[in-house]
Amino acid sequence: MYNVLIADDEIEVREGLKLKVNWQDLGFVISGEAANGIEAEELLKAEHFDLLITDMNMPVMDGIQLLDICRSLNPSIQIMIITGYEDFHYARAGVRSQAMDYLLKPVTRDELKTTLNKIKDELDKKKQLHGDSKVMQWRLSQYYKEMKQRFLLDLVRGHRLSPSSLPERMRLFHLESWQDHSVCFITAGMRNSGMQTASGERIPEMLHLPFELLCHEIAQSYPDNVQVFHDGAHPGIMHFITLEGIQHEFAQQITAQTRSVLSMDVQVGLGLSVSGVERWKEGYIHSLLAWNSAGRKSAQDRVPEVDHSPLLPEETSRMLHRCLIRGELDSFRSVIQKELADSFRISTSHMIRSLFQISLLFEQESSWISPEWVLWLKTPDQAELLLMHWAEDFVNQQQPSEVGEETVIESAKRYIEENYMLELTLTSLAEQYNYNSTYFSEIFKEAAGISFIQYVTDIRMKHAIRLLKETQLTVWDVTELTGFRSPSYFSSKFKKMFNISPSDYRLLHSEKIDNHDPKK
Repeated sequence: MYNVLIADDEIEVREGLKLKVNWQDLGFVISGEAANGIEAEELLKAEHFDLLITDMNMPVMDGIQLLDICRSLNPSIQIMIITGYEDFHYARAGVRSQAMDYLLKPVTRDELKTTLNKIKDELDKKKQLHGDSKVMQWRLSQYYKEMKQRFLLDLVRGHRLSPSSLPERMRLFHLESWQDHSVCFITAGMRNSGMQTASGERIPEMLHLPFELLCHEIAQSYPDNVQVFHDGAHPGIMHFITLEGIQHEFAQQITAQTRSVLSMDVQVGLGLSVSGVERWKEGYIHSLLAWNSAGRKSAQDRVPEVDHSPLLPEETSRMLHRCLIRGELDSFRSVIQKELADSFRISTSHMIRSLFQISLLFEQESSWISPEWVLWLKTPDQAELLLMHWAEDFVNQQQPSEVGEETVIESAKRYIEENYMLELTLTSLAEQYNYNSTYFSEIFKEAAGISFIQYVTDIRMKHAIRLLKETQLTVWDVTELTGFRSPSYFSSKFKKMFNISPSDYRLLHSEKIDNHDPKK
């Protein structure tokens, strides 16, 4: 129902208007009456009205003054003027003040009904537009969160961004100040138990979403000091970046709130403090290792764990990753044999720590070490057997019937699809897969059928078309969200590919929708 305010100094006119039509059937309710402009102004200040019906010639404050005040208080309100023939010049003044319509006294039933129907149609359109705007804002906020999460995951996984792209992305996600601070990574989560429980008993698998929402809520209470993200491959595990100095307080909050709200214990791992974005991967891995170590303790001893041990050398990690991507399992085996043997000489726990760090290369939850495995793992041979089993699964999942360079290209294509909004260069992607850029360009074109640049452009255009069709974003916004370097470059490429400008494409698409609208 739309709220109506009637302003007229004649009570007979007000009562007559109320009786002429069935207001509720037309979608309106008369929720206010005023005998002059002053009374109407007070009501407009106190309540929300969708429609003002007013006489123009009233004592104390006339309709013209009231219209000016009305527009300042509620710019979106609809206005209907009712006036006598002798005051027709007032009605014309009202039209200049953007009144919806005017009727001459005495108002007939049909005239009033027709005008109210027209006003209701206009109000319905505005309501629909407002609703669409709210939905769009929500979608864009979700899109922004998704982009930010992918960006943070790229940083902590060590994926290299070009020097020109990094500052731009840090600004886009309001992370500029974080580059100059020491930060600490925190990993918190509940493991999948894999166990059957009595009916009604809470288990971690049932609480992944509530736990994620709770973590976001806790992080929001530290708006300038905590960033939160998670990896979709690892449900029930949340990651936080905190400014140095608050990590212990924040970890305690997570533990206490999870116990209080979800009645569950949570294991928490704290990484070492690091400075500079280039060391975020180191802090992230330390927090993961500390979290895994915390999981091997009893529930009573699960205080936040801090990991201080040296990490697997970056060169070794890159070598193992390259072996996995290329499907070179024999080479992968020879590298892990040495690493596991060296760590086992220190202790069994060091060997398990090395095994867990190597398992992070698979980036899939099924390969993470659960407490049950620890009871079984006693020797490097057993650890090697487990890692090789995961490695074989990883290679088969990458490309069931193909390994080697074709598997690398499929992985690269997936990466482009997931990160098209970031700055992508042939050199950075080739380095990520440990290839010479010229050679990588050749094998990419051979496998994909088009050049690397064209492939990236096609992916970005696919998403740009979706945004042009489904949103009212400006061309500049579409450019920003799809990774093109400038609106002029985007428009030029779009016109070259489709023989039409982005704006004209949107207009053409909207006209097609209108022509197929069943309401018309």
